[in-house]
Amino acid sequence: MKAKHYYSITEAARKLKISRAAVHRAIKQTRLEAEWGPISPPPEAWRISEQALRYYRVSLLHQSIGKKTS
Repeated sequence: MKAKHYYSITEAARKLKISRAAVHRAIKQTRLEAEWGPISPPPEAWRISEQALRYYRVSLLHQSIGKKTS
């Protein structure tokens, strides 16, 4: 069985092409499923599964306010 891969907030932001703040906001608003658990580094943090990233759709509003410019 394949081990489940989790993304950190930073990795998810890069993959979705939005800011870390936008990822945090999506988690807080329960639009992006995440769980608190071990990820390295740090020992525990929000982690987002590959499946959650596949199903998440960035809204047009969040694309404009959460998009990284650099």
